Amino acid sequence: MATRTLFTLVVVALAVSGGAVAVLAQPAPAVPPPAAPVTVLAHAAQEIGVRRCYDAVAQVSARVFDHAHRADVLLDWQRTNPDIGPFFSLSGIEFPTSSALLSLVTVPGVTGGCSVLAERISSAPLSCAQVARAELAGYRATPLVKSVTVYTDSSHPQETVVLVDAPPSCLILRRQVQFQWGAAQ
Repeated sequence: MATRTLFTLVVVALAVSGGAVAVLAQPAPAVPPPAAPVTVLAHAAQEIGVRRCYDAVAQVSARVFDHAHRADVLLDWQRTNPDIGPFFSLSGIEFPTSSALLSLVTVPGVTGGCSVLAERISSAPLSCAQVARAELAGYRATPLVKSVTVYTDSSHPQETVVLVDAPPSCLILRRQVQFQWGAAQ
């Protein structure tokens, strides 16, 4: 406010004395973009001291929790030094018309980066054959055991989808593994 008042006084003084007034436009200070909302899982990981694998937890949970109305977490970690050991989490996620689980495991790498296992577990009120036809066209189906089929796509070798026949529904497990997440390549 003091700067604005001083500027006004200088302009008035110049105008009264017959001086020329030149106003130089200055750009407004850049406003940083709003930070992405932190999920309850990312917040919990940060609170217990996960630093090396925090970005993996934050990015995966932001994507999976998108449009969630409510979420809560169960955690297990190495309490003596949470940043060197594995971080295990199970999140319950409530959406407008359904719910799902996210099992997320991160393990710091010896040479940097983190190994990450993310599994999203949900169900559909359809048979697994209907789910496969609707969502997994082009995937290769491999029976694992009775009522359990694993679907893979060669263009995404670190991802699998597992369908479990549980009439009248289908249990859907989407699994993704990444080694050395965040390590310099």
